[in-house]
Amino acid sequence: MPAWLRIGVPVLILLMTGALLIWLIGTFLGFIVKLLIGSLVVVGFVALIRGERSSRV
Repeated sequence: MPAWLRIGVPVLILLMTGALLIWLIGTFLGFIVKLLIGSLVVVGFVALIRGERSSRV
């Protein structure tokens, strides 16, 4: 086994693991951001409807 291969394989595994972790965290964060934006839109919409109802009465 050449020296570059002995050094290269663990480095490659570490890089791939790091990339996978970053991708997973990014996906999870993206999901949280979408969830937050969605809930804000819903809350804003409900507040708007309630505001219109109270102004009509």
